[in-house]
Amino acid sequence: MLCLKKNSLLSVTGIKTLHLLLFSFTIQLWDTAGQERFRKSMVQHYYRNVHAVVFVYDMTNIASFHSLPSWIEECKQHLLASDIPRILVGNKCDLRSAIQVPTDLAQKFADTHSMPLFETSAKNPNDNDHVEAIFMTLAHKLKSHKPLMLSQPPDHDEIHIKPEPKPITSCWC
Repeated sequence: MLCLKKNSLLSVTGIKTLHLLLFSFTIQLWDTAGQERFRKSMVQHYYRNVHAVVFVYDMTNIASFHSLPSWIEECKQHLLASDIPRILVGNKCDLRSAIQVPTDLAQKFADTHSMPLFETSAKNPNDNDHVEAIFMTLAHKLKSHKPLMLSQPPDHDEIHIKPEPKPITSCWC
């Protein structure tokens, strides 16, 4: 998930500043994997001030790919509009003999959910050239997405006070 503010409850994996025409974007990448045991108590913190989402799956693990619909649904449940910038990334493309998620399957999924697809490797320098393209695509999407501030639920519980209804009298005098 990408956010413009730091949240101390989550691990910030990386911070990158991109320059695009007259715009400058500082992007924080949060890795929420491994936080499952804290999900119920922290889930709202994941989604506060989120401006874009990068869904990353392991190309060598079909289960990680099959979990994508539940992540998309969770984003919808937490008030992230379906039109916020989203990108699908298949990681570990360098492990060609172990790949379980073929590109055509991932592309079909990306098309269905209106997301660009990138396949990359964090380890192999020959395959990580897409990393820069991922963030430049994200910057272009953020630039064209208005407004950047999504409507979020208030940080406090709302209390609605309604006036008491006037009692109905049965006197017709």
